[in-house]
Amino acid sequence: MNKQRSYTGLITVIYAAVLAVTVFSFFMLGFSESLVRFIVTLLAVCIAETAVYGYCVFWLRSAPDVSRTSPLLLSGAWIIALYVFVVIALAVLLDWILELSPLWYAGVQLVVLVTAVAVLEAIGLYGRNAASQEQRDADASRNLRRYRQELREIRELAGSWKHPESIRLTELVDSLGEKFQYSDPVSNPELAATEDMISQQISLLHDHVALLLVLKEPPAGWEAETQELTDSIAGTLQRRNRELAALK
Repeated sequence: MNKQRSYTGLITVIYAAVLAVTVFSFFMLGFSESLVRFIVTLLAVCIAETAVYGYCVFWLRSAPDVSRTSPLLLSGAWIIALYVFVVIALAVLLDWILELSPLWYAGVQLVVLVTAVAVLEAIGLYGRNAASQEQRDADASRNLRRYRQELREIRELAGSWKHPESIRLTELVDSLGEKFQYSDPVSNPELAATEDMISQQISLLHDHVALLLVLKEPPAGWEAETQELTDSIAGTLQRRNRELAALK
C-alpha cells in the first residue's frame, strides 16, 4: 500500500510538472492568430495530459487486484494513447497549419473528447459485466464443489459406521457421488431454488447417516430409506442438469 502511494505521489508530481511546462510553453510561443483556437488547443492538450495522469492512477489502483495485466486495462491504455495522439495531431494540423475556423476546430476537439470518453466507458462497462459474470460463474461452480465435499464427508461418516451394513451404506453414497462427478459445474442464477433444494436434501442425508451411527441397531427399513434419499437427490440433480442445459 505504501509503495502504491509512493508511485501515485511520484506520478502526481510528474503530472503537475508537465502541466506547468505545457502552460508555460504555450504562452512562450505566443498567441496564434485566433485567441479562441489558442485556448481550445491549450485546454485540449491539458485535458489529454490529465487523462494520462488519471489513467495511470487508475492503473496503479487496479493492478494489485489482478494477478496479471488485464486486457481491458491494456485496451484502455491504447485508447488514451490514441486520444493524446489525435489531440496533438489536430492541434498541429487544424490550428497551426490549416488555421481552421475557431468554432469548427473547437467542435472537432470536443467530438474527439466525447468519443474517447464514450469508448472508455464502453470498455469499463464491458469489464464490469465480465467481472460480474465471472463472479456468478465462480459462485455457481462453488455450489457443485460444496456438494461434492459434503458427499465426501458423508461417505467418510458412512465408512466409520461400526456395523456390517457400513459397506452397503458406503456404496449408496458412492453411487450418488458419481452422479455429481459428471454434472455441469457451472450453474445459472435462475436455478437458485433447485440448487437450494439439493443442498437441503444433502443435509438431510447427512443427518440420516449420522443418526444411523448413533443407533445400536439400524431400523428394519434403513436401506430403503437411504435409497429413497439418494434417489431423491439424484432426481433433483437430474432436473437441475436438464434445466441448465435448456438455459444454455
